[in-house]
Amino acid sequence: MRTLIFSISWLFSVCATGQITLVRSVGSMNNMGKENFAPHINLDTLSSKTHFFCLGLLGRMQGEITVLNGKPLGASVNEKGEGVVQENWQIEAPFFVYANVAKWEKYKFRAKITNLEDFQKAVAQLAQQNGFDVQQPFPFRLEGTIATLTTHIVMPRSAEIPGYKSNKNQTDYSLKDQKGQLLGFYSEKHQGIYTPKNSFIHVHFVSKDKKTMGHVDKINDEEAKLTLYLPAKSN
Repeated sequence: MRTLIFSISWLFSVCATGQITLVRSVGSMNNMGKENFAPHINLDTLSSKTHFFCLGLLGRMQGEITVLNGKPLGASVNEKGEGVVQENWQIEAPFFVYANVAKWEKYKFRAKITNLEDFQKAVAQLAQQNGFDVQQPFPFRLEGTIATLTTHIVMPRSAEIPGYKSNKNQTDYSLKDQKGQLLGFYSEKHQGIYTPKNSFIHVHFVSKDKKTMGHVDKINDEEAKLTLYLPAKSN
C-alpha cells in the first residue's frame, strides 16, 4: 500500500502546572495547493489509534475527516449536495492534525457566542482559568446542543477527481439546535499549518447520531450551555 509521509511536526506542551499535551500534524494547510492537494498520509498506517482524536481533509479535497476516540468519520458531498458521513480507516489526507488523549476533564461552558472569535476567546479563557498554558497547542471538545452553526464540506478542485463540480469548492450547511460535539485544536503558533491564517482554532462538528459532520465556519449561541472537555493533566 502506498504511504506518503513528507513531514510530521511534533509539538510538545509542558508547563509548570503539569499540563502535558502532544499534538502532531502532517502536511500543512498553506502548502496543499502548491502540492496539488496530494495526500500525505494513509490513516490506516498510524500505529496508535487508541484514544485518537483528529481533524483533516479527505483524499484530494474530497471532504472532511474527523476522528473521535478512534472512530474515523469521513464526510463528502453526494450528487444531490447532501453531506454523507462514513466510518472508514482506509482513507488518505493531504493535511492532518491529531492527538491521543486517554483522559479528559470536563468543565461548564457558559458564554455568549456570536462568532468564531467569541468562541475562541471563551475556550482560551476557560482553559487558562483551569491551569492551561494557551501559548502551547492543545485539543478540546464541547458537547451539548448548539443554537446555530454554519459548516462546510470541501469539494475537489480538479475535474479528474470524483465529486468535482465546476466553480464549486465546497458545500455549506446551516444547522440549528443541533445536538452533538465540537472537536477542535487550539494553537497561537500554527496559523496556516493546522489552523486558518486568521484564527487560533480549527473546529469540526459531529452530530450526536454521526450523520452530520463538517468544518465549522460560523457559530452563534446567545446563551451557550455546553460541556467543555480538556485533556487531563495525567495523560
